[in-house]
Amino acid sequence: MSENENIIYDIRHIKKNFGKLEVLKDISMQIRNGEVVTIIGPSGSGKSTFLRCLNLLETPTAGELWFEGKKIDSSTDVKMLRRDVGMVFQQFNLFPMFSVLKNVMYAPMHIRKTPENEAREQAMELLSQVGMEDHADFYPEQLSGGQQQRVAIARALAMKPKMLLFDEPTSALDPELVGDVLEVMKEVAQRGMTMAVVTHEMQFARSVADRVVFMDKGYIVEEGDPKDIFTHPKEERTQTFLKRLLHADI
Repeated sequence: MSENENIIYDIRHIKKNFGKLEVLKDISMQIRNGEVVTIIGPSGSGKSTFLRCLNLLETPTAGELWFEGKKIDSSTDVKMLRRDVGMVFQQFNLFPMFSVLKNVMYAPMHIRKTPENEAREQAMELLSQVGMEDHADFYPEQLSGGQQQRVAIARALAMKPKMLLFDEPTSALDPELVGDVLEVMKEVAQRGMTMAVVTHEMQFARSVADRVVFMDKGYIVEEGDPKDIFTHPKEERTQTFLKRLLHADI
C-alpha cells in the first residue's frame, strides 16, 4: 500500500467562521489509517471546532475535506459519514430513557439495521471491553461520569466506525475517574482504531499518540512525534504552552 493509499482523512485549507469571528484560519492535515493524532492547545484555539468539522457537526466555511479518497461536498450523505467517523463528546450524550445496553444497541439496530440479537451480543461484548458489562441494565443517571463516558465509547464503537473523534473526553470528569477512561481509549488505540483526540491530558498525548498537533488562534503552530514535541518543541508558542501546562501538572 502506498503512503497516499494509507491516508484516511485529507484536510485541505479548512477555514471556519461564525459570523465575523474566524475560528479556523487555515488548517491542513492528513490522518493515516490506524494513526492516533492528539490535538492540544489553549482554550479558544479552534481544536473542538476543527474536530466537529470532520464529521460535519460544523460545516467548514472554506477548504476541502477528503475521506477515503472521496471529496465531502453537498452530495455527501452526512449519516453515512458519521457512521464511519464516530464521535465521543465531553458530556457523554447518552439517551437518558434507555438502559446502558439499549444505548449501545440503538444505533446499530436503527442505522446499520443490525438484527436485535446480534446487536445485543455485540453490545455486551463492547461493554465487557470497557468494563461496564455488569451495568448493562443501569440507566445513565445511575452511573458516574467516568462510567457514562466508558458507555459512550462503547456506543461509538458499536457502529464499527473507521475512525473515532474524541472531543476532550475527560474534561467533564472528576480527576479520580479520568484514568479509567484514558485506559479504555488506550486499549481502543492498541486495537488499531484511527483516532483524533482533542485533550488536555498530556501524559496520554505523550504515551499513546503517534503524532501531536499543537493549535493556537485557529492555526496549526507545530506538529510532530510526541517525543519531539514534548522534549524539543521548535516554536516559541509551543514551548510557552507546554512549560505552563506541564509545570501545572507537577
